[in-house]
Amino acid sequence: MPAIEGTVGQLYSRSYRAWMLTVLLAMNALNLADRQCMAAVSQAVRLDLRITDAQMGILQGFGFAIFYSLFGLAIARAAEHFSRTRIIAASIGLFGAMVSLCSTAVSFGRLLLFRVGVGVGDAGFGPPVASLIGDHYKVDRRAAAMTVIWLGGPLGAAGGALFGGWMAEHYSWRGAFLTLGFVGLGVSAIAFLSLREPRRGMSDPVAATGKPPATLEVLKFLWSKRSMRHFLIGCGLASAAMQGIGQFFSPFMVRNYHMGSTEAGGLLALVGGIGMASGLSLGGFGVGRAGRSDKRWYAWAPAATLFLAALFFALGFEQPTPSRAVGLLIAAHIALFVYYTPTLAIAQNMVGASMRASSGFLVAAVIGLVGIGLGPTLVGFLSDAYANHSFVLGHYAELCPKGLPRPGAAADIAAACRDASATGLRYALITTAFVAVWGALHYFLASREVRADLDKVYVPRH
Repeated sequence: MPAIEGTVGQLYSRSYRAWMLTVLLAMNALNLADRQCMAAVSQAVRLDLRITDAQMGILQGFGFAIFYSLFGLAIARAAEHFSRTRIIAASIGLFGAMVSLCSTAVSFGRLLLFRVGVGVGDAGFGPPVASLIGDHYKVDRRAAAMTVIWLGGPLGAAGGALFGGWMAEHYSWRGAFLTLGFVGLGVSAIAFLSLREPRRGMSDPVAATGKPPATLEVLKFLWSKRSMRHFLIGCGLASAAMQGIGQFFSPFMVRNYHMGSTEAGGLLALVGGIGMASGLSLGGFGVGRAGRSDKRWYAWAPAATLFLAALFFALGFEQPTPSRAVGLLIAAHIALFVYYTPTLAIAQNMVGASMRASSGFLVAAVIGLVGIGLGPTLVGFLSDAYANHSFVLGHYAELCPKGLPRPGAAADIAAACRDASATGLRYALITTAFVAVWGALHYFLASREVRADLDKVYVPRH
């Protein structure tokens, strides 16, 4: 089999690969802008459609995640056989269309349907991109390349939070979704016209040959590696904490510190933007550099930082003023995001070129079903349960339907409803933060086997 170490530079210029990373960064920014826009406008959506925290959790969690994960499998398999650049462009186009339709929702059911469509479009990004990067970059550069793409996350998160909060307070939450959707359609057209499909395996020591193995074979191979099992479990738990806290951060600020949507969106942009950019950079560039000398750093670093994240979140959410909370919450977000890019890189490095899209799908499915699916849903249900427990003036569901005081309610009842809602959400977020400690344990366990598992190669059955 021919060596192909020099192939990438010969076929694709540095400027083209920089453009490709820029386009993919923009797509990732849009995905995160949508999610953080949803987080920033969630209080306005909740009041407009009169829905509970549990229903908001479903909208931001399982309603998005189930189809995100299910369609991800079909897309990952398609990416093993067909043009990944075309799949990415089509997916971001569907994403843009469905985000635009969210602006027309007049009920929980209709908004849930459109968010499912957003999840389907979003599912076409992760696995094909992971496979694409595996072909454009050698093994020791993949974490850095993925970090560049995922740095679109903090840009999109900050922009989506600021834009969504400002639109919700000054105009309408519907206009925010309409605008984001149109931008998504434009980026889809750019990707379709400018991105080119590389030859598979061109950055590996030997060229890829033969048909890609069946999905079940890929999953069996990955699951046979004990460290990979722990990476996946740890990733899912860390993502559940990350997504749950991120989607309810803005409502927490509004309810507990009595600020408007614009100010809450600004704080979400500040905390999430700094935390995501710093954490992803530490995880991608820092862990990638440390991992050249010892691959166990891909597990050691997430284990340590997830433990610290839970501690900082618990302290931050209990602070009496936002000025005292912000520093702790920024530190918590930085620590929380470190796990992300090392896990993506490990998933690519554990397999050969013909299996990378399926490996990427497996990580995306865990993040989707456990992280995006469980995290916000858990926070929503816990928030309602804690609010009900902390309400002392009677039956919470009767006096505060959907977590809101009845129109014309007495002042003491209305104040008690608001206090219970704020307290319930605070305790729910603290509880969810400690899910990260569970994830830290699994990353530590992964460190014991990761070096040996990276040396195991797939042997096809005949």
